Amino acid sequence: MVRLVSAHPEMGANVQHRFITSKLFYRKELFMANTFQLTVSRFRFVDIAKIYGVALMYYGHIIESYVKAGSAVAAMHYKFIYSFHMPLFFILSGYIAKEHVSNTEFGLYLKRHVASRLVPYAFLSMILIIPTFWTTGFTVGLELPTVEGYVKGISATFLAGLPYFNIPTWFLICLFVVEMMHYATSRFLTSNSRVILMAIVFYLIGSLLAWNAVFLNPINILSPHGKIFPYFMIIEAFTCYSLYLVGVYFRRNNFLVDKIPAYRCILGALACLVLVYYTFDLNKGMFTIPFYDAVVLFASSHGNLILFPFTAIIGSVMIMLLAKLSTGIGVLMFLGGNTLIIFGLNGVFYHFINDKLALWLFALHSDDAMMILASGIVIALTSISLTIPFVFLLNYLIPQLIGKPKLDGPLISRLVS
Repeated sequence: MVRLVSAHPEMGANVQHRFITSKLFYRKELFMANTFQLTVSRFRFVDIAKIYGVALMYYGHIIESYVKAGSAVAAMHYKFIYSFHMPLFFILSGYIAKEHVSNTEFGLYLKRHVASRLVPYAFLSMILIIPTFWTTGFTVGLELPTVEGYVKGISATFLAGLPYFNIPTWFLICLFVVEMMHYATSRFLTSNSRVILMAIVFYLIGSLLAWNAVFLNPINILSPHGKIFPYFMIIEAFTCYSLYLVGVYFRRNNFLVDKIPAYRCILGALACLVLVYYTFDLNKGMFTIPFYDAVVLFASSHGNLILFPFTAIIGSVMIMLLAKLSTGIGVLMFLGGNTLIIFGLNGVFYHFINDKLALWLFALHSDDAMMILASGIVIALTSISLTIPFVFLLNYLIPQLIGKPKLDGPLISRLVS
């Protein structure tokens, strides 16, 4: 090689140039790979926070069934959990949102979010229609199985954006609308002060709508003679976008990005727990569902204008700190990476199992606080465990329909590139 270079200077220069270029390219690829690995490792706690939030949702829904059965103890558990567990998901979504989304062509942005939000919404709704053909006691009020019931339920699901057959998936509809809002406003979020100002503006608009635009509240459609409007969670999307912007603010200011000593996470989480514990029940009145003295985002029921965002944010920070503390636990990472499936399959338990199970258990142990807590935890964890085989099955067969539209599968090709 030395002789070749010296005998043919131009050829030697080309070889040397290709060698250097190849080496630089390799270093660039290595740098990008290391950067990606660093970014992924820094945000692993977000996936764990998601599965903690899903576990709280499962617990909250069995506790809700206890409330329906007449438990006063469960009502307090319900109010505590609901004060922050759904806001957590919107804050986490904002935390991992990409910067400068407005630089993406809107058609492509829309296509990606339809594939990752609305397609799973439709799929998870349709699969829960199937059990209604032979089961009774569906918990939302539709007369099933009847033609009238299916017409109303399907129309509401796909024309009004109200998932009659799988109520928990309302989150996907609301998140889709929130992300469309973010596309429209992100170009103006050039500073921390603008993010805070935008969050306050959207929160105030959402609060006003919750009280005045009641005809667009999805609770209306759940009534026997409710009319089908294009709800699409539009009222609650304003409030939820304000929470989403809290996540954006956290991420821009590197909240929990760097490594944090375990004792700080523990102390921080305990401090948040104390704050939520002593403030959640102070949130009184101003609820749009009189029979639920609790925050219910689905129904745009928030309570006090100040206490609602306080407990929502503090409670969410508590879960994020606990997730940061448990980063690296393989089981939690696996579950956290598949939260959408586990989240959506909660509808099976919410609609068909929880109410009957809670009635039976409540008759056995009445309003015993420890029994309600223990049974709620056991039922929630058991329910999540029962979804795991379906996580593997759906990931293998149809990942495109469960929030992974960029993957190819044996049955369906990727939906987006």
